Amino acid sequence: MFTFFKQLTREEKLMTIMIIALFLPMIPCALVWLILTLYLLKTGDIKSAYQHIKGSRFILFFTILQLLVSLFYQNWIGFGFTFLLVMFFTISLFFREHLTPRFFETMTTLIIYLSAVVGIIGFIQYMYILHTFNIDHFEIIIFNTPPNRVHSVYFNSNYYAMMINFFVGITFYKILNKSYSIKRLVSYILITLLNLFILYLTGCRTAWPALMAGLVIMLLYSHHKKLFALLASLSGVAVVFLATHPRYIPRMSNFKHYLGVRLNIWRVALLNIKTHPLFGEGPMTYWHIYKNYPNAHPTQHAHNVFIDPVLSFGIVGIATIAPYFVASTKRLHKLHKLGCNDNLVGLIVGFILMTLIHGCLDYTIFFVQTSVLFLIIIGSFDAYKKEIDSAD
Repeated sequence: MFTFFKQLTREEKLMTIMIIALFLPMIPCALVWLILTLYLLKTGDIKSAYQHIKGSRFILFFTILQLLVSLFYQNWIGFGFTFLLVMFFTISLFFREHLTPRFFETMTTLIIYLSAVVGIIGFIQYMYILHTFNIDHFEIIIFNTPPNRVHSVYFNSNYYAMMINFFVGITFYKILNKSYSIKRLVSYILITLLNLFILYLTGCRTAWPALMAGLVIMLLYSHHKKLFALLASLSGVAVVFLATHPRYIPRMSNFKHYLGVRLNIWRVALLNIKTHPLFGEGPMTYWHIYKNYPNAHPTQHAHNVFIDPVLSFGIVGIATIAPYFVASTKRLHKLHKLGCNDNLVGLIVGFILMTLIHGCLDYTIFFVQTSVLFLIIIGSFDAYKKEIDSAD
């Protein structure tokens, strides 16, 4: 392990530490990233990244805007969270500038094996939960109460479920690459089975359709047409089966209550959007404003990836950051046209699709580990920056 670490470049060592931090609890993870970000600021690496990556200046414009909006509305949580947001984007830019195809494969392998570690922690946590209910033998019970659902090292079970989606997607990418030994393939399969089992124990329902859709789209981009048709068909069969046998859906007993809470949250969010459509009130607006509305459900965000950005950032805020994502999408499209790594393109599109589907009923992407892993992977097309730049 130490020999491997010594062989890495300075930038690769820093990226490795950042990846390992993904598997720490929220506060230690953020502290590691903060220390490394300050170091990169001192060494000039951050300045270099913002100078070289197209559209990155819009991240700074967006950051300044969110700081001003949060100050204006005295949204102190949003003001603080803005610094986290710019740190997340900055970390992803550092990866974009220094990522290579070789290190991307090393990085994703590390992610897969570390996912097994947090999966084992999750299983131990599940056994402890059973013990608190005086159940001292193994039995599969999915509890409705959030504290009694598996979350491993992550903040809650839904955030962990999204991370598992990403872990399985990355493992699927590696399997599609076919550049592995039989021993490595067996380990990938076993870790995937572990992650899927722990995903079931999280009790997160939305994660399953998001995961299936992401894997299906990955097969499409990797030109596995027969497997694409097979997995798409199996997904359709699963939907029909679960629709006719809802008892197999985790926590189905509280689904109506769950949906009612979501509708209440969205009602409050839409009411606030009507009064603040242009600028929102800064990050975490829902947490800032819910007390102003009668019978509003107390929570941190709007639990919807389509509603919360409008609520928090407004039309102007979204328009401010949009050029960065437009520039990134253009580079991804160029990579797809070049055909350098269609499996990687599929992984990126799969990540985006998982996030959008999962985001229909939650906003799990707007968190520490989920945000950074998402931004790193969707920006990984720049591992082929030389090929993309030569195509300009």
